Amino acid sequence: MQSWSLSQPNGLSSLINTNLPPPITKDNEVQIKVHAVGLNPIDYKLTDWGYATWNYPQIIGLDIAGVIEQVGKKISTFKVGDRVFGFLDPRQAGGFAEYVCCKPASLSHIPPHVLYSDAAALPCAGFTAWIALKDKLRLPPNSIIAITGAGGGVGGFAVQLAKIMGLTVYAIAETHHHRRLLGYGADAVIDPNDNVGLKILELTEAKLLDAVIDCVSSKTASIMSALIRYNGQLVMIADQFQQIPILATTKAISIHEVALHGTYAHGTLEHIQHLSMVGEQLMTLLENHQLNPMIDKIFPFSELPQGLNYLKQNHHQGKVVVSLIDDLK
Repeated sequence: MQSWSLSQPNGLSSLINTNLPPPITKDNEVQIKVHAVGLNPIDYKLTDWGYATWNYPQIIGLDIAGVIEQVGKKISTFKVGDRVFGFLDPRQAGGFAEYVCCKPASLSHIPPHVLYSDAAALPCAGFTAWIALKDKLRLPPNSIIAITGAGGGVGGFAVQLAKIMGLTVYAIAETHHHRRLLGYGADAVIDPNDNVGLKILELTEAKLLDAVIDCVSSKTASIMSALIRYNGQLVMIADQFQQIPILATTKAISIHEVALHGTYAHGTLEHIQHLSMVGEQLMTLLENHQLNPMIDKIFPFSELPQGLNYLKQNHHQGKVVVSLIDDLK
């Protein structure tokens, strides 16, 4: 099978195209013929960082969509021919290949008429946005939320989901993202180079924000904490605080983190199965045309490293996907 392996954790230049035998399916696994993979910032970051459990050369890749080809003896929840998508365990990864084996607890179904490329766009970014809004914040309708880095995958899905929840959404992103974000229903868009604080004060009539989802950095999150009202909430996506801002503590702000990659290493089976539920919910929204998969560009499998570089250079608007089949007809 064709695959992309990391020869060593030394950046995108260390990705090599390899022809390997398909992985052998264990009794507690399914084998998936991969039709599309979603690319995320974590993918190019892991080409630099590596992972403690990896053996090199290591097939990387976490977001997949495809068809189940084999089912282990102990598996009764899925069958051969099922169309599935999901977020793989980073400790094994293996998504950038024609075939991958995994335990099926986190997998979700793809309806017959949904494209594999659309399904592959959902897991990492969509799951993160869902967990931030539904599991962490749990805001009632009409709450006011600001989302930084709204032009990216997590931010774009968060804008859409927040509007579905009935929230007032202020999307903070570069100007070239604004039309798309307004199309997703954002109540206002703000360029991060403008005076964001003044804009928020004007929009909220000085009442400030109920919550912020920060998809940029701890520095941005610290700045945004000044715009959150007393007893408000902040979700950290892209970074963590090394030291909690004093203002956040004096305003009694609840600070949350979403670490999707930690689900397998530190979560229970219940946490892993929760990813399957989230996937099913997101797929229902996509199938009903309530959720846009936000696909900006689809690369062929032979150009996967170029797709990661396109993402790394921040040229994208939304999601970047790699297709292993002719999925565009």
